[in-house]
Amino acid sequence: MVTSYKKLVWAIIIGYTMLSIALLTPALVLLSVKIINIDPQNYTNTFGLCSAFGTAFAIIAPPLGGALGDHTKLKFGRRKTWILSGGVIGAIGMLMMGFSKTIMPLIIGWMIVQFFYNIAGASFAGLMPDQVPEEKRASYSGIVGTAQPLGVFFGMMLSFLLSAQHMNSLWIILAVIGILGPVITCLIINDTPAETIAKEKRSVKEKRSVKESLLSIYPSPKKYPNFTKAILVKICVLMGYGATSYITIMLAKRLGMTGEAAGKLFSLINLGALVLTAIASVIGGVLSDKTKMQRPFIAVGGISIMIGLGFDMSASNIALVIIGSVFVSLGFGIFNSTDASLVMRVLPDPENAGKDVGLMASANNLQGVLIPILAPILLGFGSWLAFFGGLSLFVVVGIIVLYTIPEDPRYTHSK
Repeated sequence: MVTSYKKLVWAIIIGYTMLSIALLTPALVLLSVKIINIDPQNYTNTFGLCSAFGTAFAIIAPPLGGALGDHTKLKFGRRKTWILSGGVIGAIGMLMMGFSKTIMPLIIGWMIVQFFYNIAGASFAGLMPDQVPEEKRASYSGIVGTAQPLGVFFGMMLSFLLSAQHMNSLWIILAVIGILGPVITCLIINDTPAETIAKEKRSVKEKRSVKESLLSIYPSPKKYPNFTKAILVKICVLMGYGATSYITIMLAKRLGMTGEAAGKLFSLINLGALVLTAIASVIGGVLSDKTKMQRPFIAVGGISIMIGLGFDMSASNIALVIIGSVFVSLGFGIFNSTDASLVMRVLPDPENAGKDVGLMASANNLQGVLIPILAPILLGFGSWLAFFGGLSLFVVVGIIVLYTIPEDPRYTHSK
């Protein structure tokens, strides 16, 4: 049972934006502020440890969530089941984080949040191959690509408007938003009946060994090389974008600001920059669909991110941080919308689309593990110049790999 296109778009924008508010506000601001308050003497290393643990679960969750949806037989719906349950259980972890007084419950809560919100996020993503016609996927990607920047935008506003005395209230608000978004989406959309799925699967189901099942989790790079290349492009470009998660730490270290002041400043900077991200996402998706190309837009997005990191390398004042954030946000919007349509084009198996989209979502999150590992090395080697410069090199590699993937066949045929 397919939802009408307009209805589906609105349902995803509302639900996924609200889920993004709940997930990304701690990731970008609240988590670092909380850690600075709990562990003021060693917050840089503690932040890296907490981020690494949480993001490890964020990497595991998307392919698992997609695969669970591909095989869920509940009548409520294969995607709706995990959208809703992910939002509810993730909210429990959010409350645990908000009321934690020591590092251990904070880390455990963050792992719960990352795991279950990403289960829900993978199920949102699984609706695209399930229900969106191929000729509308680039435009859909661009429109729905505004959900994350909008989530960051409203999350920044919340964290900026609420003072340090009301931080507990902010964690509660985020938990409620994380439940409410999935509920609204589930009320609006139709989902394929599990009984229909079961019958379709039964007719083609083959018995496989445990080894074969495990090996099938990741599609063969030899058989589907473009899928692996697309994952590499995503990882490399997002290594550059992920550097912004350390801006709050940089403001505290380099400019001597308190955790709350650095968090509020970063929130304020991003309010304006994220408007550009949303606009760039919509325009990028529409132009990609119109020109039937993806590679030029992804490359431009990556280059814009590198320019922004160039400003962050030598940022000795707030003005340079603002300029850098604008370029990074603009580049991320262009990249994210167009990259999504490239991903849909190189998916290996329509029967396991949810699982494969989940693998791509794991690639989104991998930078959250790699950057905290690399950060102490790069910062020790050459301070913030080496940190932002080193991560920019990943973007260069991503653009090189991008141009080994064939352009959209629709463009080739039209040419």
